[in-house]
Amino acid sequence: MPFPLITPVIDRRCLMYVLLFAAAAALVQSSVAGSVVKPGTIAIVAADSPTTSPAITKTFKDAVQRTLLRTPFLPLPDANHSLYIAKVEVSQTQRGVVRSGDDRSDKPGIAAGFGGLSLTLPSGKDQLHGLIVTRLEVTVSLRRDNHVVWTGQATTVRPSGTRTGAPSVVATALSDALLTWFPRQLPGPLSVP
Repeated sequence: MPFPLITPVIDRRCLMYVLLFAAAAALVQSSVAGSVVKPGTIAIVAADSPTTSPAITKTFKDAVQRTLLRTPFLPLPDANHSLYIAKVEVSQTQRGVVRSGDDRSDKPGIAAGFGGLSLTLPSGKDQLHGLIVTRLEVTVSLRRDNHVVWTGQATTVRPSGTRTGAPSVVATALSDALLTWFPRQLPGPLSVP
């Protein structure tokens, strides 16, 4: 008879661990279910950032507000009367330079014509542009108790001084990509081309 008393003891311990694990999983599931973000009013505020200029912060706040207007959440100008508060945090860091041609289509190149064939040649004015890493983080919390119900981050890298690197274009691209997920939880930080 191969140790009949040991087998029930091992089974009880395993059962105890399984029950503890199941209880922990139930607690996690109930807290996630309790943090479902329901449509309502939302105020957009800027996070304190001494390194970001007020003009850039305002550009990103405005972009987040425009994006939220396409959701079932109604942006309010006063944070004292909204159900939610969306805190917008922007950071920009230069990470080297990139050599690129001028991407503005309003500047003509050199045109050359050969019979019925027309060819536009580049003007040869390559420029160095700072490569800017921009990160947008939006944290949504309940106004009444500051309980965070949603958070997301999106990052892009674009050359400064170009059409695609303009602050308003970058702000729109990041807020649109990020808030497309809202109020669903993101799988992780987003990288935006």
